[in-house]
Amino acid sequence: MKKIIRGSLCLATLGLLGLAPYAVADSSDPMLLTSAGSNVMGGIYVGAYTALVNGVSTQVVCDDFADDSYINESWTASVTNFSSLGSTKWQSSAGYNEAAWLIRQMFSSSNPTTVGEIQYAIWGIFDPNAIPYLNGVNGGYAQAAQGLINEAAAQNYTPGEFSNFLLYTPVSGTATCGGRPCPTQGPPQEFIAVHVPESPFLTTLAGDMLGLALIAMVLRRRLLRANGGVS
Repeated sequence: MKKIIRGSLCLATLGLLGLAPYAVADSSDPMLLTSAGSNVMGGIYVGAYTALVNGVSTQVVCDDFADDSYINESWTASVTNFSSLGSTKWQSSAGYNEAAWLIRQMFSSSNPTTVGEIQYAIWGIFDPNAIPYLNGVNGGYAQAAQGLINEAAAQNYTPGEFSNFLLYTPVSGTATCGGRPCPTQGPPQEFIAVHVPESPFLTTLAGDMLGLALIAMVLRRRLLRANGGVS
């Protein structure tokens, strides 16, 4: 089976990663990795992957360079936000803030090379082997990735700045690949997804439709009564 993620490719997602399902801190959701995208740097897929999270297609970005994930691999993930890190892989508030800031930069870029450098920077925050590995591939890319790490570390983050980011940490022993054991015994990677609040327009529309349905029901009952029918 083709290896999708090496190490930390899964901090999920988005300045706008797409619609990610909302989750309450300290809950759990089933995950199924469906695509690693098409952007490769140093022989590793970089950028956002796509996973079904509780049945909803979601873009996710990885933060774990050492572990591997596979297409059609499924597992149960512990779901937390940045205010509750006890069950996360790294338990680093500073590290997750920096990774989230870099994810925002990733999703504002359409340059595949920039996306790859940002991905390695995310991995490099948590794993000291990521940047040396990239340096063996291309020194210029590695230098850019290290510069991004330094830039992320220099930001002044405010409490709750990344409150819409969710961390998906694999629960030990729950991973299978198409119902069979996966090629490696290690856990899948940790991913981050960004919850996109429901559109106010959609909320208003749903309320309007409910109101129309109630009006139609009342009118129908009145019409039945006027015609001598049973309500």
